[in-house]
Amino acid sequence: MHVMRKSYVNLVEEALLVSRELIRVAILWHEMWHEGLEEASRLYFGEHDVEGMMAVLQPLHVMMDKGPETLREVSFNQAFGRDLKEAYEWIQRYLNPQLGANEADLNRAWDLYYYVFRRINKQLPQLTTLELQYVSPNLLQARNLQLAVPGTYRAGHDIIKIGSFVPTMLYMFLLKGHEDLRQDERVTQLFGLVNALLINDRTTSKKDLKITRYPVIPLSHNAGIVGWVPNCDTLHQLIRDYREARKILLNIEH
Repeated sequence: MHVMRKSYVNLVEEALLVSRELIRVAILWHEMWHEGLEEASRLYFGEHDVEGMMAVLQPLHVMMDKGPETLREVSFNQAFGRDLKEAYEWIQRYLNPQLGANEADLNRAWDLYYYVFRRINKQLPQLTTLELQYVSPNLLQARNLQLAVPGTYRAGHDIIKIGSFVPTMLYMFLLKGHEDLRQDERVTQLFGLVNALLINDRTTSKKDLKITRYPVIPLSHNAGIVGWVPNCDTLHQLIRDYREARKILLNIEH
């Protein structure tokens, strides 16, 4: 990336901006802390692994120390920042060799963490719709990028560039958080190789046996975007339509 930046400064900066902001939208601070506290709790209470617990919690507190960048993050910081800071101070007190490792300090920290966790747990089901101006104003303000729309680049063809990010969808993608899409990307690449073999074979090329593919673009180890196949519905949408038409609860299994 550093080498590419020397020749394509704007393109690299735009790619980093879009990737960073899409990850920000895919995994909110609420979700990061919910997952982090759940994992840290498992490590501490289940495995008595204080070092593992700290490895999970420390990056989250470093993130908080850098300060919020969006209105959604400001809201989170106002609601939970004080309790999280106090909890971390109790942990630092526990880790201070001059004071000695007092289990009571960790218990005080986890009283606060658990209080925050319960409040976040109640709020998460309400985070069903996100407005771009609150979760990523940088994306909302981006205009006339040199970056191509994900999944549209074809060698030898005109580049379809990102003009802006708007509420109306010209190119529909699924922004997935909490999932590693790198294996999915490898599968689509394999399908591309299979298609090349089918097209170059005289017998199969006449039978239109090509596999329909869709773009899979990993943004990090736990977030990415997936393009929709045109004129197709997800299984979830089909089930939703069926149940809504018959007045059946969508989540009846639960």
